[in-house]
Amino acid sequence: MHSTTSRGAVLATLLALIGVFATYRALPAGADGWQDCSTGQFCLYTAADGSGTAWAAGPDDDGQTYGADRDDKAVSAWNNTPYWACVYADASYGGGIQALRPGFRGDLSLGSVDLTGDVSSHKLAKAKSGCRTGFERCPDGRLCLFAEPGGRGEATVSTADNPGYGAAWDNKVVSVWNRTGQHVCFFRAPDYTSTWTIDGRDYDAYVVLRGDSTTVPAPYAPTFSSHKFVDSTSEC
Repeated sequence: MHSTTSRGAVLATLLALIGVFATYRALPAGADGWQDCSTGQFCLYTAADGSGTAWAAGPDDDGQTYGADRDDKAVSAWNNTPYWACVYADASYGGGIQALRPGFRGDLSLGSVDLTGDVSSHKLAKAKSGCRTGFERCPDGRLCLFAEPGGRGEATVSTADNPGYGAAWDNKVVSVWNRTGQHVCFFRAPDYTSTWTIDGRDYDAYVVLRGDSTTVPAPYAPTFSSHKFVDSTSEC
């Protein structure tokens, strides 16, 4: 990605928000709170030491959004998978992060970030570093905008130009993955107006090249209000 001093035209329409309700299977409570988590499952419990109500999720379950019966209810967890279990304070992999190693079994208060009673989403990742990114949610052929660094947090996808984001996304884009066949020019104001001034030089657009993913640096983020697709950066 890079900045350009070219002035641009039309912007893209933001489409559907990414996010599917997590599918969990309620587990029966046992005398030993930990006995209910099968191999290959990630289990959350509503009380300490694996007690209380328990739910299990597998690698293919979508944990971006929890229902009211599970949201902010987890107190302990058992990661009985070969993956890192990433738990988040907000939906859509947003907010604070706690990374639970493969085989972890204990209270959430044991982590470097205490998310006791404050878990709203989760995912399983092959490496601990995967907990800090959510870019994998972006479908092929789409431009994806995210409200937090590293493709985390609330997200939306686009395939067309849009001259103004409106209240939903104006000044909220923090990271981007451009999985389209064109470059994308982002602008500070609706209708491709206004500029960023850095070290005495004016920049009219911020460009994310085709195929690039990035956490947008300051002072560009979070100031985007519009964008358009181009074949050449000179069209910005």
